[in-house]
Amino acid sequence: PEGIAQMDGVTYIADQLRARVVALTDTGVRTVFQLQPDPNGLNLDGIAANGGLIVVPDSPHGTVLFVNPAGTVVRTEGGFRRPEGVWANETGQAGPYLVADANASAVYSLRNAGGHDLVARNLTGVDDVVRTDEGHIMVTLPTPGRLYDVSAGQDVARGLRNPQGLEFDAAQNLLVTESDNGRVDEVVRTFAITTPAPNVQVAAGQGICFGLVRGSGFTDPVYVDQVTNVTAILEPTGGAAGELLVKPCGQPTCAIDMTLRSGTKLVHAWITYAAAPG
Repeated sequence: PEGIAQMDGVTYIADQLRARVVALTDTGVRTVFQLQPDPNGLNLDGIAANGGLIVVPDSPHGTVLFVNPAGTVVRTEGGFRRPEGVWANETGQAGPYLVADANASAVYSLRNAGGHDLVARNLTGVDDVVRTDEGHIMVTLPTPGRLYDVSAGQDVARGLRNPQGLEFDAAQNLLVTESDNGRVDEVVRTFAITTPAPNVQVAAGQGICFGLVRGSGFTDPVYVDQVTNVTAILEPTGGAAGELLVKPCGQPTCAIDMTLRSGTKLVHAWITYAAAPG
């Protein structure tokens, strides 16, 4: 599997080995769309979803396909060399879409009425692309190992080992798949939570602290939006930690389910705890 997208509660996966898009179901996987396989196995890569359609870069054949959930191609955009990554407007509006063309070392935008325009060039082997809420275009460049802000003309992160997939979390932080290290990296652009080790031991009346990591220049207020198993909250302020006074735990392990909010941005955390001995 290479790409992943969600739409209307259904998760779709790009199965590169078998050159197909599948939907995850309660009983397994269902093939939604079968592409023509490439003899070298270099089939589709990233996918996206928007406006009721799955956006599928047919990488070896230089086209971007718009496929409905029934598996019918309703629109085709050609003229690419090897489209690998695609970004769809998360608001659900019909574009403009962005396409990362690895062999052209370029990013293109798709016009709503058909055709595409060059956005940026000289992006060696560009694999994936997204656009932030502020309009900045971000790309992964696998060979030089960089996460690059095209709009600002500067690196966001470097020294990565084969970075490929690129996506946002619910707080507009960047998630990057670092393939050769077998991990997903988070680049904090807004805010993130740090939590204690699992099953932290808590004495009666003792609170549990959680940290707040802010991205460079992000000063917006952050507060606890939802939380369970808590009797009182000390909200985080600035760069200071927050604190949760928890309900007594009569089980081997109890859990706090917490969501922090800043405007429309959300970060979720799960903290487990137990009563301290004695």
